[in-house]
Amino acid sequence: MAADPAAWRGPGREPYWPVFLAILVAAFLQLVTPTVMDVWVDSALFTLLVLVLLVLMFSSREDGDLVGRHIHTHTPGVRRLSQGLIVLLSLGNLATGAVLTVQILGRAVDIDAFDLLVNTAAVWATNVIVFALWYWEYDRGGPGHRAEGTGDEPPAIIFPQMTDPSLGAPDWRPFFFDYLFLSFTNAASFASADAIPALRWVKATMMLQASLSLSLLLLVLSRVAGLLT
Repeated sequence: MAADPAAWRGPGREPYWPVFLAILVAAFLQLVTPTVMDVWVDSALFTLLVLVLLVLMFSSREDGDLVGRHIHTHTPGVRRLSQGLIVLLSLGNLATGAVLTVQILGRAVDIDAFDLLVNTAAVWATNVIVFALWYWEYDRGGPGHRAEGTGDEPPAIIFPQMTDPSLGAPDWRPFFFDYLFLSFTNAASFASADAIPALRWVKATMMLQASLSLSLLLLVLSRVAGLLT
């Protein structure tokens, strides 16, 4: 019997390490790709992201743990810090994308085709992580509310397991990887593979992500074709 997605609940614990790993990868990509900022500013941004990440880890620890390993409760301060970190990543990647766009449209003569492809791949991968973080952070009130089972908001994204319990374990719940997969498929194929966007803000966000991904692809293909001919 199908479940009612609007009534879907289930307190549980979500492992932190996939989120931490994804943020570290995105922060590293920001450090090695060109931006409109000085290299020292890029390094400072990377350091700030890592420091915020460490604060999040320590603030989420449970009794007996050195650092937080699971998301198990909603803490407004921790969530605001998490949102600030996502904003920093978004702005950093936006700056990198702007630099690449200027290089492509300006037809810089010193740009190398291989470097262009590598930098574009870094921007695209960071975009996937950043949008996954936005989906993960705002679906049903955030990961803390989902862990507590206290999210009063309707699900913004409906996963197959929420309508057909036979597709997952009895205690199944969406974790960060599920949102990462949604973000990847939307950026790669301009459509979600399995999940259904239920709220307008998710549909608008997915449209924005697909538009950015398509624009980046078309710009780079046109530039690489020009460099190789």
